[in-house]
Amino acid sequence: MRIADDFAHLTASLMTNPNRLSCSAVWTCSSPSAPEESQLQEKWRIASRSLVEAESVFVNCLSDINTSVLQHLLYHNTVDQKWQVQMKQLLQLNERFQALWDQTGKRCKALQQGLNAGGPLGPRDLYLVSSITGVQEGYVQYFSSFTSLSVVGGFDYLAKKTSSYWKKNKDHLSKFLTTSQKAENSVSVSLFRILHERIREQVNQYTLILKHLCQPGDQSTGADELSEALRVYVDLQSHISQVLDEASHTKVLWKSLGQKLTDVLRSPERRLREDSRSAPVSLSPGKFGHERILLFDDVLVVLQGSDIHCYDLTTLWVEETDDASSERRNLKLITPEEIFMLYSQEAQHEVVWHWKINQSLRQCLCGKRDYPLWGKGSHSETPSSPPACRFAAYTYKNEGRLKNAIYEGYWNQGKPHGKGTLKWEDERNYTGDFKDGQEHGFGVCLIPRLGEEGYDCYKGHWREGKMQRYGICEYSNNMVYRGYFKDNLRHGFGILESSRVDSSSIRYVGHWENDKKHGYGVLESTDSGETYIGMWQEDQRQGPGIVVTQSGLCYEGTFHCDKLTGKGVLLSEDNALYEGEFTEDLQLKGKGKLTFPNGYTIEGVFSSTFGNGLQANGVLKTAGNDVTAENASLLQLGVDSLPVFERWQGIFDPFMEYLRTGATDESEEAFVGFHVESGRSLRKAVNEEVAAQNQSDTSLPYLSCNRKSGELPVKNTDFIRELKSRWDSDQLQQYLEKSFQSPMHPLGKLLKTQVLVFRATYSGMGANKHLLSMAQEEVKSHAEKILELITDYIPVSHRTGSQEDVTRDHLLPPALPVEEINCYTLVLPLIMPAFYPELSMLYMLYHEKDDALYWQGVVHLGLLSDTKLLEFLDVQKHLWPLKDLHLTSNQRYSLVKDQCFLSAIECFQKISTTADPREKIDTMFRTFEEIEKTVSRVLNKDYKLPMDDLLPLLVYVVSRARIQHLGAELHLIRDMMDPEGEGGITDFLLTALESCFQHVQKQEIRQGRFTDSL
Repeated sequence: MRIADDFAHLTASLMTNPNRLSCSAVWTCSSPSAPEESQLQEKWRIASRSLVEAESVFVNCLSDINTSVLQHLLYHNTVDQKWQVQMKQLLQLNERFQALWDQTGKRCKALQQGLNAGGPLGPRDLYLVSSITGVQEGYVQYFSSFTSLSVVGGFDYLAKKTSSYWKKNKDHLSKFLTTSQKAENSVSVSLFRILHERIREQVNQYTLILKHLCQPGDQSTGADELSEALRVYVDLQSHISQVLDEASHTKVLWKSLGQKLTDVLRSPERRLREDSRSAPVSLSPGKFGHERILLFDDVLVVLQGSDIHCYDLTTLWVEETDDASSERRNLKLITPEEIFMLYSQEAQHEVVWHWKINQSLRQCLCGKRDYPLWGKGSHSETPSSPPACRFAAYTYKNEGRLKNAIYEGYWNQGKPHGKGTLKWEDERNYTGDFKDGQEHGFGVCLIPRLGEEGYDCYKGHWREGKMQRYGICEYSNNMVYRGYFKDNLRHGFGILESSRVDSSSIRYVGHWENDKKHGYGVLESTDSGETYIGMWQEDQRQGPGIVVTQSGLCYEGTFHCDKLTGKGVLLSEDNALYEGEFTEDLQLKGKGKLTFPNGYTIEGVFSSTFGNGLQANGVLKTAGNDVTAENASLLQLGVDSLPVFERWQGIFDPFMEYLRTGATDESEEAFVGFHVESGRSLRKAVNEEVAAQNQSDTSLPYLSCNRKSGELPVKNTDFIRELKSRWDSDQLQQYLEKSFQSPMHPLGKLLKTQVLVFRATYSGMGANKHLLSMAQEEVKSHAEKILELITDYIPVSHRTGSQEDVTRDHLLPPALPVEEINCYTLVLPLIMPAFYPELSMLYMLYHEKDDALYWQGVVHLGLLSDTKLLEFLDVQKHLWPLKDLHLTSNQRYSLVKDQCFLSAIECFQKISTTADPREKIDTMFRTFEEIEKTVSRVLNKDYKLPMDDLLPLLVYVVSRARIQHLGAELHLIRDMMDPEGEGGITDFLLTALESCFQHVQKQEIRQGRFTDSL
């Protein structure tokens, strides 16, 4: 009965004065004799009924405001372009009002249903606690819209538009106002009061209800949740009060500035934070009042006479600085284009401005207001300072290279720093890394072509605002440059090539200086059908060079201003040789000597005119020139005029700089270049990975490296440290092998570039036998250069030196043996497979004549049975392996072929299956061992073959192995083997095989005349 009386008293109190909630008696209604749990339930039930009563009154009030006021305002909200902003804000206010009204009614109804059900109640049943975020958000959004309407003069606009209506219907407003308010208020003020005071008061009632529920020292269930909810609603009260005050100050400012300034600066969401008239500050010390400085929540505005300077807070930084003259701290403001000071007369003014600028900055960057707006809040948490590094957009205005450019990205202290995009008015566009306001790091730049359609696209590395080091530039004319830059210009090693689909494609592989071809380089032109190999200067052929044509002609001479001048050499495909003077267009003119393939020579004066062919006035020699003709056919070009150490230095210079900088991951691409996979290799890698995934549950391997299953690619990480840790020779060799095979490793990238320039020079038109010496020199030079680059980083135990020198090194365990290494033992075997296709082709072309003669002999010897061939070669009969001949009843020994010394033959055939000279030499030794094993088996004892017995057997094995280009193979081994092997057993065995090769070429063998004698 007492509970009902209490609710009746509470309801009557709320109805007579909704601004006051007096219910102290209600909260002490429980009988002291009741159990504790029963008291808690009674407490929550009373609080819930009180909230339902208060919310019912509030919902009815909102309904009345909606019907009597808000709907009439919307009805009279006609289209008016001058007041478009105010109309938009009114519509938003109505939307937030309806949402608040609707949500309050739903929550109240749900709570009433819970009360009627009669079940136990707790903190989670009271939506002020359980739905605290939703309730809070509803009020915050409503007052945000309300203050936005107020700031833009919305209530003045509404009063003006609806004044005639309110004159006729005064009671619609007066019923919401007190007697004093009716007498004092105009229509605009009345609307302002009606649309926020009752709503604000409801939050106060929530706070009162929660305060009565929260008893000091209460340890019951839900006490912590109640305390937290109370803190939130206290903060909400503060927030509402602050946004109303802030909006009031902002509205006063707009009225004081004048219509023109107001139209420029005013927006619904913008709020005034500080005014230099309230806390005086100035841009100049001692000159206060000359300008007005306004801090808003999104911009800092400086008014100087009729000039307006606006600084977006997202790109504003503030620092405190010491003023030595006044012993006072001033504020330094940093913007993308200006740095200026704020001076204050009073220390407290500097503190206020510093604090408010920081708070405004932080809130602007976060995109949301603090809760509450100012102060620490109920949680006593001090807001953090704005970050020095941030993401923002800015349009440059001052004169300079960035005028009218738009930057969007990360900043640090007023300068672009980090990832970002910079766009110019002329459609230039840079996207990538910045440092201290300049392009620095990796970036992509689009540059429109003046007066043309299309763009040049540069992808690569920048340093202090300029293209530096490695990059790729795709030009609008379908040309692509891949190589190194310096100060925005092509500089160092690079490749310029046109699209392969063009009818007249060109490709230049070589060195550049100041955006022009300069130094050693190779130019291939399908239009002219020529490849130039030689020196360049200022984009012209200058100095020694070689021209190779599609028809097989080779020119060597000295070029000046892109033309061949003076004396030179011309070699034709049929081995004709001209030595003498040329015209600029490579025509024979002047003194010279012409050697024909048959050895005839003409020495005298030559001339050639169009339509008349070649004319000569000189001496013809027809005898005694066989040696001259042979020398002409084997003449090698470029060895002396183009020294190997002058050819590709631009490849190694960036790698040396990369090592000097510590070989870090960050610098690898800038110095060594990118790893780019072709579409075909990527698809192949994906298919292999899918297959591997189906077989096991292991993670997918890297896509950009061909490797065996389960083998990870060697990457750059700790490159130098890995080299230094390879004390064992086998480990070092294995590490280098994997490094060369990995397209992502620095050594793999270096090798890829070496192979690229090698193929550019010696494949296609460059596949000419007269360039063989240049090519094999180049391969050895590449190996030597790689060893030179890594020598300082491999353990001292692998370097050349005495044991005494090595053991003095404190890094080396004394037990490790000393191994002397060179490029032939460590590097060349690993890189040789990459160069082998082009190099072996040159050897085959060079030794084509000898190999053809040899093959004729092999063909004729192949007609003989094994026993007849052994007999012809004078192999002693007791060495014949007749045991290996398996005859049928219809066969005789004299008819069996390819059965003797079969193991040695099969072993020797492997000599052409490997590119490594060491493996080829090893094949030679194993072939020799197989011959001795077979002979020892025949004799039933260990037997060391003397030279007289060995040579006939080697000829037998060589002829039966049928290696088509054996001469090319033997000469490749001889040229590429370790020089330290000369004069030893390797040299002996190689000489023996060369003798066999020569023996098979004998005329009687080639012509098959030996068959008659047999």
